[in-house]
Amino acid sequence: MLKNLLLSTLLSLRAHKLRVFLTMVGIIIGIAAVVTVSAIGEGMKRSSLKMLDSTNSNVVRLIYKTNVEGEESNSNPYDTFAFSRDDLKRLRELKHIDSISADYGYGFGSLETISANLSYFDTESGGEVMSNSGDNLVAYGRDFLEEDMNQNTIILTYDTLKYALGMTRPKDILGHAIDVDGEKFLVIGVKKEIGEDEMINDNSVFYNVIPKKAYNQLAKNKPINAIKLKIGADVDRNALIAEANERLIEYHPELDGSFQEDRTSESIRKQIEDMIQQVIIGLVFITAISLLVGGIGVMNIMYVSVSERKREIGIRRAIGAKPLNIMIQFLLEAAFITLLGGILGILLGWGIAQLVSMVAGIEAILSLKMTLISAGVSIAIGLVFGVIPAFNAARMDPIKAIYQ
Repeated sequence: MLKNLLLSTLLSLRAHKLRVFLTMVGIIIGIAAVVTVSAIGEGMKRSSLKMLDSTNSNVVRLIYKTNVEGEESNSNPYDTFAFSRDDLKRLRELKHIDSISADYGYGFGSLETISANLSYFDTESGGEVMSNSGDNLVAYGRDFLEEDMNQNTIILTYDTLKYALGMTRPKDILGHAIDVDGEKFLVIGVKKEIGEDEMINDNSVFYNVIPKKAYNQLAKNKPINAIKLKIGADVDRNALIAEANERLIEYHPELDGSFQEDRTSESIRKQIEDMIQQVIIGLVFITAISLLVGGIGVMNIMYVSVSERKREIGIRRAIGAKPLNIMIQFLLEAAFITLLGGILGILLGWGIAQLVSMVAGIEAILSLKMTLISAGVSIAIGLVFGVIPAFNAARMDPIKAIYQ
């Protein structure tokens, strides 16, 4: 029986190809919009989270946390304790550590950065400076050369040039020296300007850059906020942290706190991930409203189909077809129309997402879960919006249906 119903459904749809296609247009557009927004949104989320990842899985960022309760417990931990060079030497005695380094930052990224005072004549401002790590996206002037590695040279961000130093033309600063924490640095380049709506995959664009040697020289006078321990993949992370805490507490008996792994970046990452996910869900919900229009179109065309096929329905009822069979056939027709529209919408949406990806430089990611949900929603729309016309067809009086 099901085979006959499917065959009858396909023959009926085949007899009205143009009508079926026009009915599918609303579903195609709706599903395509949802798929496009979902794919681009997922790509943006992964790109943003990749940029926000503060450390590799094999790096432990060790900080000091006080055990004092009350208002003092919420104070900045970097204001209560600073590591010393001796602490680094003591932790080098630990086993299973590949390397150890001082961290002068605040745990919001994987880059080596320090805060510094920048001044040019009477203009003075604070700024973040990082150690050179490769391509610096220089738009004006040049990037570092080999001979710059042993000299005090600097590449400024466009925002530092414009807002910190009060200049608008990069060429006015190139070849001139600025003060960085009292040391003279020759400006050899300026990074490109970052637009308000521009997607950033590398947060190094926001930092002024100096050679590693000059960075180490400036860092000597900075407080060490954390210690980074690079460990092997098979090392017991918790045991290592416990041993490091024990050694440091032994050398700092006056402290009432403990040394722990910094989880700040993980917390911020989770909050941003949740926020981006909520935005994506909101956008998908808004675009999904267009599916309501497509569903109404399906309902309308099914009413027309029922009206045109009254005689067929009456004859089938007269020769023994049950109301349930009539209802199932019309539901199958509606579900097939929306399923086919959903498949075409998924393909169209993926194509649009790829086009946007190429133009905007944002990776488009369409998950299997989203594909299955889109297909399922398409079928559901057919069943929900097709059930009333199908019910009306099933409850027709056979005699009246034949002679009307």
